[in-house]
Amino acid sequence: MRQCFALVLALAAVASCRQAPPARQFELVGQILAVNPERNEVTIKHQDIKGFMPGMTMSFTVQDPSLLRERQPGDLVTATLVVEEVKAYLSTLTKTGHEDVPEVPAASAAKGLKPGDVVEDSAFLNQDGALASLRDLRGHRVALTFAYTRCPLPEFCPLMDRHFVAIQKAMAQAPGMGDVRLVTVTIDPAYDTPAVLKAHSARLGADPRVWSFLTPEPAGAPAFFEQFGLLVEREGDGPGDITHNLRTLVLDPDGRLVSIRTGNDWTPAQLIADLRATAPSAN
Repeated sequence: MRQCFALVLALAAVASCRQAPPARQFELVGQILAVNPERNEVTIKHQDIKGFMPGMTMSFTVQDPSLLRERQPGDLVTATLVVEEVKAYLSTLTKTGHEDVPEVPAASAAKGLKPGDVVEDSAFLNQDGALASLRDLRGHRVALTFAYTRCPLPEFCPLMDRHFVAIQKAMAQAPGMGDVRLVTVTIDPAYDTPAVLKAHSARLGADPRVWSFLTPEPAGAPAFFEQFGLLVEREGDGPGDITHNLRTLVLDPDGRLVSIRTGNDWTPAQLIADLRATAPSAN
């Protein structure tokens, strides 16, 4: 018991010695497109955020729910975006005017692809520089997500990484999941070369026997992304010059789509449940 107590104290001391980097703050100017008080979220089409990211449309969490009171689609706003190590949120949200919101057609969750459909393959290089394809994973249940290594927002691509780290750990301790494979496909193939992905996977502690990082052949990437409703737009060469949404999917051992989760509000436990609900290969 005394040894256990000493171990707890030692771990606490190590944790207390590591200080999180200071939060960064940025001024945000834009127009509200949607308000979701139940999730403390507001969707804003914003201008370029100087020193951080280009203008785009995205959802932000507010630190204080009262900031959303009387806020409506069409409101012109200024806000303070706070970016911490593992989260980002708005600490202020001030209305400066109001304009009608232009109508924009809603994107489908997965364009033309339904559960049970076979996913169209593409050509990839893995983190070791070897040719790869999804067909190589036939016979395995697969969890696949999209990200890029320079993504600046901790609740976007870095969150997908953290979720897959948690799933990899859970799989190692869970019986009956030895056939499952994890795949992260970069949406920034121009920068995320195999060498960059290999270094990134090492930082995450990814087991290459279980978790692969793939960079698509640029010419085939748009068609591969589009079948999942994944929208990727590049406006420059900087780390924040990519506008994208989020998709995470589960494939069965025959390469067919089982489920697709949009956005970033899913949990590792939910994706593990999707994998468990998928029948393993009979072979």
